This record gives sequence, structure tokens and C-alpha cells, in this order.
Amino acid sequence: MGAEAFLSGALRGYYAANEITSVPEISMREFGIGEFGRKISSRHLSFRDNAALNHFLREKAPFYISYSNALYEFPGARPMEAKKMAGADLVYEFDADDIKTACKESHDSWKCTSQKCGREGKGRVLACDACGSGTKVEEWVCPECIAETRRQTLKLISFLRDDFGFSEGIAVNFSGSKGFHIHVRSESVRGLSKGARLELLDYLTATGLDLNSLGFRYDKDPKKRSFVCPRRSLAKGWAKRIFRTIESAFESGDASKLAVMGGTRQGAAEKLLAEKEKILGHMDFPQGGVLLATKGVDANKFWAAFLASAVDDAKLAKEGFEGNALGVDRQTSVDINKIVRVPGTLHGSTGLCAKEVPLEKIHSFEALDECVVLPESDVLVSNARAPRFYLGKKWFGPFSGEDVSLPLYAAFFLLARGNASLSDESVP
Repeated sequence: MGAEAFLSGALRGYYAANEITSVPEISMREFGIGEFGRKISSRHLSFRDNAALNHFLREKAPFYISYSNALYEFPGARPMEAKKMAGADLVYEFDADDIKTACKESHDSWKCTSQKCGREGKGRVLACDACGSGTKVEEWVCPECIAETRRQTLKLISFLRDDFGFSEGIAVNFSGSKGFHIHVRSESVRGLSKGARLELLDYLTATGLDLNSLGFRYDKDPKKRSFVCPRRSLAKGWAKRIFRTIESAFESGDASKLAVMGGTRQGAAEKLLAEKEKILGHMDFPQGGVLLATKGVDANKFWAAFLASAVDDAKLAKEGFEGNALGVDRQTSVDINKIVRVPGTLHGSTGLCAKEVPLEKIHSFEALDECVVLPESDVLVSNARAPRFYLGKKWFGPFSGEDVSLPLYAAFFLLARGNASLSDESVP
């Protein structure tokens, strides 16, 4: 028995014991499946109901199964135009690979693709620092980088509820690999065009945000020379989010943080904190808000720097890779023909469950623990190669080519990645 057959057996065992009922309006969704080493090998599948889907999963046990965010009159038809779209949910995706986190320096690694060079190192480096050639990056996940995707997910949910008014129809699931999928299933979004979906994404990521149009600007009038703002009590949308950040920074009493955000000295930040009540009070003047400074602090420079920091902190995702400032996956967010992982199914590259997460439990959800659903029975693998990694409340490794006995869920994780081989002793 090879690794593929072994992994397929584990998948088959899972689907024999579990019922998948997570896809709403299932008869109107297109499905796609993938095989070992290939996430999408076939599309244009459809199922009339949950019973048909589960029969298929038990018979075929695909390594991957995804479904459309769009609803169609004829989901199994081809080409795409023949399906006759009836609308599409909004779907957002956060992937740990697209968000910079310090932990990548410890668990990711890279190797130059030039045979003449061969340089390698730790972290996520996309261009060789010796010869400039491209690199091959080996990516891993840990509780720290998954926690960052969770933080971004919570931030997105806040936008969806507070700024867009979506009080119902929001669903979240772990992707089964490196992040989270957020679905908005509502009639109010299903008719949105790709352009409209892009506008929503630009709002979420503060792309093109104009602080002046929100009412934050420096008044150059010699008699005033102050930084004006909208009234705090009347603020909505991005203005309201900025005020929250201002209030949080001043209420925290952290002069170091305030100095960094405002690009000023620690001593100046301490003076500003001493004027906290006055500064916060002036933001809600009936005649119009004012962002005060204090003696020795340039109001224009301080508030311009602070507001830029506030927007950067409030928008979705921190700076990503390859100049990508979108930790949220852009293609998934605007592509109405996209298919994404079916919640409750297993991800064929990890063996982890794409588990649904109740909104009230996201803040404490530990994916690398709670999405481990395969058995703990021992499996002997050979030539294991991995940095120290975490699964199922345990740390494993590092491994550098040795034979090792692992719980089935951890063995699946390495075998599916090609970071180990199935030992002859594990083959019946």
C-alpha cells in the first residue's frame, strides 16, 4: 500500500462515520473535487440533496471537495453560461500564507531555484538574496499564524455587522488548512456584480480612503492652525472606527504606543496623555470636532501620522507578501464563479476538518486542536522531514529524515505534504 491508498482509506473511514449537511440550497450549487496532489480535477458536479452528496463522499472519498458561492438553475451544466446563475453569496478568505507573522522565520524555509546557486534559509523569502533568482518556499502553520487569521476574521465580522448592516446570514468555517472562510448568505448580496464586490473589498482594506472627505483635515487658517474632525457622536463607518482607535490609544495610557502612532517623542506623548480629557472632549464640539495637541507638539504632524496609523490598524490585514496589502484573498472575494471547501469535509493536504465555527466562539477557537478529527492510532512513517509543528494539542519534531511513529492525524499531515513516506512496517 502506498501513501495515496493509505490516505484515501483514512478519508473513506471519516466519511463513513460522518454526515455532511453544511451546504445550504445544495441542489443549486456546483461542486468540484480533487485527487491526491491536485485540488481541482473535476467540476460541474451537482447533488439533488444531502443524501446524494453523502453517498458520493462514501463511494469516492475525494481528497478535496468544494462548492460554489453561486447558485444556479442548472449547476451541473456546461459551459458556465448554461448554468444560468441565480445569484452568489459573498465569500471572504484569510490564509496565513498571505499575512506576515514573525513565526514564519521559525517554521518556513526557502531554497533558491537556480541550480548554480543552491542558497537556502529560514523564513519566507521570494527572491534569492545571493543571485536574485526565484525561490521555492516550504510553508507551515502554527498557532501564532492561525491566530492572526482569526483576528482578521473577527475584524471582518465587525465590518460586516457594523458598517454594512449584515446582522444575519454570516457563517464561518476553518478552511481545513491555513485560515478561515467567511460566508455572507443573504438576498441583499446575491445580486452584487464583481465590480460591487470589489468596492466592498476596497472599503474593507481602506483602498483609496480619503481622510479629508471624512472630515479629518488640518485647518491652515493662521487664526486656527488646528486639526479638525467630524463630531465624534455623529460619526459613522470609517470615521467611527478612527475615533475608536483614538479613544483606545488615549484610554490605554500607553505613552510609548501613542508616540509610535503619532511619530513623536515619548515626552510629547506623555504631555498629550495628561490632556486626555480635554482632547477627547473637543472631538465632539457642537460647532465641529477638533483634534487638539499641546505645547511643543505640532498638531498637523502628530495627527496626520496618528490617523494614518489608525487606518492601518483598523483595516483588514496587515501588509502581506509580494506587495500585497490584502491578507484577505482578493480572488475569492470578487469571483462569483469561485468554489470553496465544503464545511465539515476533510482537506486532503492536511487531514484537518473544515469545521464550522459558531460566531460567538471564534475568538477562542483553536483550529489546530479542534479540527483534528482523525484517530490517534499509531502509524510508522519513514524519512520524516519537518520543522517543529503543532497538531492536536501536541508538538512534533523537528524531523530530519528519521523513522518515527506518529498518531494517524499527524502521519496524514506529513504524508499528504510529501514530507514523509509510509513505512513498510505500516503496510498490511
